[in-house]
Amino acid sequence: MLATETHRETPGGMSSAEWGERTDHRRRLKTSDRLLIERATRGFEVLQGKWKVHLIVAMARGIHRPSRLYACLPGISKKVMTDCLRGLERDGLVTRQIYAQVPVRVEYSLTPLGWTITDAIVALSEWSKHHSGDVTRARSEYGLRGMETDE
Repeated sequence: MLATETHRETPGGMSSAEWGERTDHRRRLKTSDRLLIERATRGFEVLQGKWKVHLIVAMARGIHRPSRLYACLPGISKKVMTDCLRGLERDGLVTRQIYAQVPVRVEYSLTPLGWTITDAIVALSEWSKHHSGDVTRARSEYGLRGMETDE
């Protein structure tokens, strides 16, 4: 230790560097937790956007033509719908089939990978059904606590 450094006592007689290493290790998430978070984040990224879940559910219910998809999603623009469908196609969740007819017919459908994500959407919907009231209450209580501190 340099003469200018001060030695701070830590629990167990460890140097502050040893203590810092030990507490940093305790603060880090386990590798399995980090992997869980990374995987969940990648899953959410696939569904990111206002309309992707809507489109997946509509296709799972048998709606495949762009005009019918557009009609069942009030508020979506054709450009946004096309961009979302292309993103889902890029990620391997949707395929686009073009039929050589006059006029040309296009249909979108879920791939086997796309069908697997419907289970996650249903699970999240079930969670919301059972817990959305709890979340609403917590948000309301949080808002009331915020007003109390402002007074």
